[in-house]
Amino acid sequence: MKTIKLLQWGMLIIYTLVCSILLGQEKQKAIIKWDDWGVPHITAKNDAAVYYALGWAQMEAHANLILKGYGKSRGRAAEYWGGAENWENDVLVRKIGIPDRAGQWFQCQPDDIKKNLLSFTAGMNDFCLAHPEVISEELKCVLPIEATDPLARLQQSYHLKVGAFALDPQASQWKNAGSNAWAIAPAKSTSGHALLLVQPHPVWSEDFMFFETHLKSEELDIYGITLLGNPVIAMGFNQNVGWGLTFNQADAMDLIQLDTKEDQYLIDGQWKNFEMHSEQIKMKEGDATHIKTIQVKKSDYGFIIEEKGNKALALRLSGLDRPFFLQQMDRMAKAKNLKDFENAVAMLQMPLQNIIYADKYGDLFYLYNGIIPKRPGGTLQDWATILPSNTAGVFVHDYLPFTDLPQIKNPPSGFLANSNNSPWTTTYPFIQPPKTYPSYIAGPPLANFDSRSRQSLKMMLSKSQLSFDDLVTMQASTHSELSDRTLDALIQYAASSADTQLHAAANILQRWDKKMDGQSKGAVLFANWYFASRKIQVFLDTTDLMNPLQTPHLLTEPAKAKLMDAVKQTLTKYNQLDVSWAEVYKTMLHNQSYDGGLGLNELGSFNAGFYRPLSKTTYGLQGGTAFTSVVEWGPRIRAKGLLSYGNASQDQSPFKNNQIELLLSRQLRDIWYYEEDIDLHLKSKEVLRF
Repeated sequence: MKTIKLLQWGMLIIYTLVCSILLGQEKQKAIIKWDDWGVPHITAKNDAAVYYALGWAQMEAHANLILKGYGKSRGRAAEYWGGAENWENDVLVRKIGIPDRAGQWFQCQPDDIKKNLLSFTAGMNDFCLAHPEVISEELKCVLPIEATDPLARLQQSYHLKVGAFALDPQASQWKNAGSNAWAIAPAKSTSGHALLLVQPHPVWSEDFMFFETHLKSEELDIYGITLLGNPVIAMGFNQNVGWGLTFNQADAMDLIQLDTKEDQYLIDGQWKNFEMHSEQIKMKEGDATHIKTIQVKKSDYGFIIEEKGNKALALRLSGLDRPFFLQQMDRMAKAKNLKDFENAVAMLQMPLQNIIYADKYGDLFYLYNGIIPKRPGGTLQDWATILPSNTAGVFVHDYLPFTDLPQIKNPPSGFLANSNNSPWTTTYPFIQPPKTYPSYIAGPPLANFDSRSRQSLKMMLSKSQLSFDDLVTMQASTHSELSDRTLDALIQYAASSADTQLHAAANILQRWDKKMDGQSKGAVLFANWYFASRKIQVFLDTTDLMNPLQTPHLLTEPAKAKLMDAVKQTLTKYNQLDVSWAEVYKTMLHNQSYDGGLGLNELGSFNAGFYRPLSKTTYGLQGGTAFTSVVEWGPRIRAKGLLSYGNASQDQSPFKNNQIELLLSRQLRDIWYYEEDIDLHLKSKEVLRF
């Protein structure tokens, strides 16, 4: 064992020396200033040096999580750590070719991006050499980190985990994951300056975790978040522009059922051989390692991920043939105006997600971004099922160009607001889609227009103009929009009943503040009513396009009667009807439990999360608001933000869990963008020479 460890560290040293040779002999310097919230502000002369320091900083904050993620995206997690879950991970990663494709992607990167990747991973490896004591012993087997690892991790955590979200075994528990993003023009702003609110709601796991940072070189000055193990800013702002992303319904994945016999599949009435090769996967079992062989098969329809009898399931994933994702994000980060930004996003390297943009000049822009197949017809829903291989249009020949995707630029309303709803409801009054617009692209106007989307627009329209401070307040809202349309009817029903328990429920609901904050009493009862009634028809009416923010609102009698079920359930579980939100809904973070959490998307909370049962009476937060930023482009950039789980997971870090109390108390902290402010709030400073 000692010999193996020495070999691993020898490989790390050799790999680091090779990277140094590839990057050139000239000595570089980068400065990392960690502010008092744990955000690294990185400054260097050139981009490559910045990315070296970013790799160092990410490892300093999250070394163990990153190494675990890289092991998974190599398809070697079972070899390193064993276990059935890791085996299933490795089989899928190998079946869709992530490790090999990562190498191919690296080779075709432009020279500057290739250099940035080499620098990023060199910084990671150098941190591990300098601080081996902070690396878990069981994770050191992943070292050295290779320049292809970030690309493999990108394909797994984004193209697979986001693009093929429905494939995850836990996807049904995460169905309420989402995001919010607002862009506000100067005319809608009290200060006359553009505003941007960004608030993604992903799962809180290493596959989706963010790292907050500020990167500055002669060409770059971007503040925002990266995915762990990835070097580019996914959402952020610079001196001129900023953007956020929200999940959309772009058709980035197909599951296609093939007819098969032996090693062939049927296509256009003809039998064709699969592209096949064998791969050996090592499986650690105790102190022994066993080698198992799998068959990797590919068809013209996609990668074969499952076989049963004479049927096979093929997976098509958008974007795996577009290797310039990092280059696109780099161009977005360096954009100086809307034209620059449009040119960057027109590369269409991201498989899906809405893009919401604002800049200091007052321009707003929305893009229903996606690498979407051209189809002969059908609806978005038609293409979201398992498709027989003989379905017309299932074989993808081409994808929609940038110009065919739904876009909104500088709407008359002066704002864009998206909470995972369709492009047609991203401003108000709603946009009427062209009559000839294919319904397989984005769905009908009211698709995904749920209670959270209504609450978003209600807040946006609550004032003729909004201030920076308004956005800071509104981003934290756990107000239940659903209660606006249902609570009066429920109270009236309960109050008019002869049942004393329903009378008590009416009193509690009458006093409820309509929020899902920690001390809110009545929220649990209302949530239990929602869950009791969601499988029946709740409303007599439907959404009225002439009054979409207030409808539907007429409750059916069976829906009202479900309040009694909620009363009984609440009393059985908690022995009281006025149990507080914090007594039931908890936040679990790094093995620590906190009372309270986020509101529920289903009830119309803007600041939203989703939960899993912890016991018969309590629920634990699985994900939701992970990062929030509010930005105003005035004479000086003004910004506040929050990385809910903190900017570090390493046990030795002072920044672990250091922002969760802000989330629970609905507060944001200052974001420091200018050097003088960073220096006033400096926690520590590192000077890296390499």
